[in-house]
Amino acid sequence: MQPVARNMLVRKLIKWLVAPGILLFISLAVVNWLDSNKPQPNERPTRVKLNKVFVHESIQASTSLKGHSQGQMLPTEDLEIRSEVTGKIEILSDNLVNGGKVTKGELLVQIDQSDYLLEVIQRQSRVAQAEQQLAKVTAETESAQRELADLGRKNPSSLARGIPQLKQAEASLEAAKADLAIAKLALKRTQIFAPFDGRVEKETLTKGQYLNRGGVVAKIHGNDVMEVRLAMNAEQFTQIGLPLDYYSHYQDSKFDVNLTAQVGQSALKWHAKIIRVEAAIDSQTRSLYAVAEVHSQKGQQYPLLKGLFVNAEITGQLVDNVTELPKLALRSNEQLWVVDENNQLKVEIADIVQRKPDSIIVRNLPDHSLVIVSALAIPTSGMPIQPLLPNGQIARKRTHQTIEPIRKKT
Repeated sequence: MQPVARNMLVRKLIKWLVAPGILLFISLAVVNWLDSNKPQPNERPTRVKLNKVFVHESIQASTSLKGHSQGQMLPTEDLEIRSEVTGKIEILSDNLVNGGKVTKGELLVQIDQSDYLLEVIQRQSRVAQAEQQLAKVTAETESAQRELADLGRKNPSSLARGIPQLKQAEASLEAAKADLAIAKLALKRTQIFAPFDGRVEKETLTKGQYLNRGGVVAKIHGNDVMEVRLAMNAEQFTQIGLPLDYYSHYQDSKFDVNLTAQVGQSALKWHAKIIRVEAAIDSQTRSLYAVAEVHSQKGQQYPLLKGLFVNAEITGQLVDNVTELPKLALRSNEQLWVVDENNQLKVEIADIVQRKPDSIIVRNLPDHSLVIVSALAIPTSGMPIQPLLPNGQIARKRTHQTIEPIRKKT
């Protein structure tokens, strides 16, 4: 190969191989230098994510356990008045209408008394006749006994002495007096009076109507005293301390009851007392009934209404060192989520004394514990917690002190 051609080949090799290699080497060196001298980012401290929850501060106290039930008001005096005689209605009280108010001793109905007055007069005449006959027989008996004595008759018969005649006359007088009493009683029954203060629930009479014996005059119930049958199970009886054989008079009862009802837009309230517990368990519901008695008070805005459905809150026994918590605080029907001293979640088993419609009562929960009442997505023991008061401020627990809010920095 000629020298000129060899030089040309060497130059081509340098152009296509050596030059690109040098450029690649220089590029790698520059990249390595830039990587070694790049600025380092400022390191930020690692932050632990806090789970914000609302808490309720527990306070130990003495409280009366409450029992809750429902029932209907029923009057203690509820009577269907019926006629005991027959006749045409002569007088009818203006108050004898459905919803009318009657007072004890008020004349409700009077039946025509003409026939009954005549019957009394006839019976009085028979009594007078029987009295005359008795007087006559008595005189005859005394006369016969004197004659027998004058004649010296010994051991005369009772008939000769007039004893049977005298007894018959006496019996006839008693029978006449009994007939007179029956006539007077029938006359008295022509007037029907209200047996107690109350309200008329039902009546269908009109003046001049003929009323048969046993016919319904009216249905009346008292509105001064009513009873409410309250169904409860054995656990409720035990919780409030109500004996299963409890019986007491109203004024001596130790178990107060608050009755409430909603009628339209009006919220009605009454005070009652437990007076007895019924003797048998209901075979269908397996419940036992406590009976509350409620009295109408003077000046009371709302009357006692028969058949009104009411809610009842029974005040039971007093228990010490217990805590009442919102119902939302109970988890899985038995657990409490508590914030410990390190603001971490602690799961505890609740020692439940009583469950109420909106709250629970527990014991053995330390004072001023922070009990979580809001939800957590994945609750885990030891997870960090940021407790918040209901107003949104951060809560902090201090030993033997109440929770104090920590104001957020602006």
